[in-house]
Amino acid sequence: MPEEGSPAPADETSRFIGIDLGVNCVVASSKAGDRYAVDIDTNDVSGRSTPATVSYDGKLRHVGVAADGRAMSAPKQTLTHLSLTLGGAAQTRRRQARYWWGFKIEDDGRLGPVSYDGEEFCVARCGPLSALLRTLAGYAQSSPCAEKICIAVPDALDKDEIECVWAALWICGLEKASLLRHSDAVITAFVQGAIGELLAEGVASRTVAFVDIGVSHGTVSVVKYARPKTEDGENLAATSDVVAEVLYQRSEETMGVQALIAALVGEAKTRIEAKHKCSVNMTSKAGLRIAAESVHMMKQLSMSPDADFNLEALMPEGPDGPEIDVTLKFTRDALEAAAASTLTLLREVLTEAIATTDSIEAVELIGGGMRVPAIQTLVKEAAGESIPLRYGLDGASCVATGAAAWAAGRRPVLAVEVSDDQIREGDTYELLNKIKDKEVKIDAIHAEEVARLDKRNTLESYVYKVRGWVDGKDGKLLNPEVLNPFLDKVQLWFEDAEYAEEPTSLQVYSEKLIEVEEFVKKEGAAFFEKQTKEREEQEKALAEETAQEAARRKELGMDFDKDERVMKKEDRLKLAGKNKDEGNDMFKAQKFDDAIRRYKKAIEHVCRPELVSNLTPDEAEEARKLKVSCHLNSAQCYIKAADTAFAQSGKNGAEPFYKKAKTSCDDVLSLDEENIKALFRRSTCWEKLGECESAMKDVKKALLKDPENADLKKSQARIEKLFQKQKDGQKKVYSKMFG
Repeated sequence: MPEEGSPAPADETSRFIGIDLGVNCVVASSKAGDRYAVDIDTNDVSGRSTPATVSYDGKLRHVGVAADGRAMSAPKQTLTHLSLTLGGAAQTRRRQARYWWGFKIEDDGRLGPVSYDGEEFCVARCGPLSALLRTLAGYAQSSPCAEKICIAVPDALDKDEIECVWAALWICGLEKASLLRHSDAVITAFVQGAIGELLAEGVASRTVAFVDIGVSHGTVSVVKYARPKTEDGENLAATSDVVAEVLYQRSEETMGVQALIAALVGEAKTRIEAKHKCSVNMTSKAGLRIAAESVHMMKQLSMSPDADFNLEALMPEGPDGPEIDVTLKFTRDALEAAAASTLTLLREVLTEAIATTDSIEAVELIGGGMRVPAIQTLVKEAAGESIPLRYGLDGASCVATGAAAWAAGRRPVLAVEVSDDQIREGDTYELLNKIKDKEVKIDAIHAEEVARLDKRNTLESYVYKVRGWVDGKDGKLLNPEVLNPFLDKVQLWFEDAEYAEEPTSLQVYSEKLIEVEEFVKKEGAAFFEKQTKEREEQEKALAEETAQEAARRKELGMDFDKDERVMKKEDRLKLAGKNKDEGNDMFKAQKFDDAIRRYKKAIEHVCRPELVSNLTPDEAEEARKLKVSCHLNSAQCYIKAADTAFAQSGKNGAEPFYKKAKTSCDDVLSLDEENIKALFRRSTCWEKLGECESAMKDVKKALLKDPENADLKKSQARIEKLFQKQKDGQKKVYSKMFG
């Protein structure tokens, strides 16, 4: 796919999408109307990171988080780390030895076999990848269409693997997407983060080093940013665009975090086998448990000098072998000894990179591996005292951000060229069409099964709901003497349908639901007539209350800017979403007062009585999520305003804003009592207001939900120090009183 020119003007509602296709995938996007304001999009469970995993389950095919949850229970049916399974059989098996995939790899490179819809077959590498890419592209915020998509792929992928990614894009209808290396996405993200300040007036160039230690690979780059040149070689001072010249770059899979984890796993495996006189198969469930515990221990060693490795009821030799309880002690020294080859290689690469030029102004540190103390030490030693180390890029999302910015037109580097002529011809093209047909068939089976299960659940829920009506205050109006025996028969039918040899079809469930609904409506006609009458009376009373309240507020001069128009609920929800988006734009521009006003308007729209009384369950959930988001964002606005006020007028000036931020967090927690962001931000407010005990309660509650959250742990440590200072102060007071 050759490099394209600048994007054509796009519809305001379309989006530029960037996808970080790694072991864990992140999606970013920007609106066509503001192409360089990049948002990080969440997945179907509101998370930012999506595992590159696809799992086959009966007639369902799970993608992402849902699939990853099956990796332990159904390892042979779950294809993980898809971005690293695109090579030939030998290459993929080498990676399998480092990641311990439970699925098989055929001699021709296909994955599996897997079982799906009663059929067993091997999967072409680009097949499940196409399902993952299509799903990821769908996460871009409210995107009716994509103006341009850019996929960032690991640097370790070779030419054949790149073509496999392109084949997956072709299969899922995204063949116009561009491909970018992870390292080039990082280079672009740095330009995006600097906006217009990268090359200030009078500055011809800047040279920056990047050390990106990700899961699958580590990359060290030295990049010179400069303005584009004219034909005579002069700088174009009038343009704000920049180009990037890579002075040094080296990317190695053996420098990634997984190499460190593999070293820990190898050490743990050796100790377990020696201590318990057994053998461990790393592609078994026992092996996967050891790998998962090693990941957990790696995180512990990033924060503490030692860590415990504990596994109860481990069965290393399979279900027929004995159970053992494993307890091992690990230290950072043990990790560094086990991973000596990785650390030695990284030291050599860093030394080479820093020696490339004497004009490096800073080293940007990226990726989860930068939390490892040994790696931090190596970077500091290589950089020396003269070159500062910076964490200016969000390691979790900078690759996706760079890809989205590149898609939107900020392109300091060229995309990866893919020659697709060979792919579009002959046997390869015929094979791709067969794979595409297979994917279409799998999608159709999955969609039908989802619809079948949904109808089944709807029928079950309706039966429970009707029983609730029967037991309620107007239950007698439902003719319970007739209805209860009927519901008992339906329950028996439902249980028989559940355990039938052939799965009960969508049509049968649909027909049964219609039958039950019609019978209930017929026998309970008086009940539904009363419900309708009461609802009409409630709506009339609400309308009167709304009119009276509007008249009162108008008479008092209140809510002069409040939208009192009568409109459909769909339009009201859309307007609320628009106000929320405007608030986000105001926040990015650091106009916090305007942002808060937009968030309040959004909340007012979804709280109007005539809207609340007519929302479906899905719409009510959508409104709840909008309120949570707006209250959370308002809290952050108040906290930012408090920081400014503190700088200007000290604690007294900041306190009112912290109190307002706390109230916004209270509002979030009234809607979602375990919201980690709200607990974290409220703890910050409590801390600033001098209520350390309340702050600690919120932090501990949040840590129960996310025990590995680094920000929460930092807050906990800071608050503990404040407690200690308070205790020390009290001791001094008491010593003076009684000493």
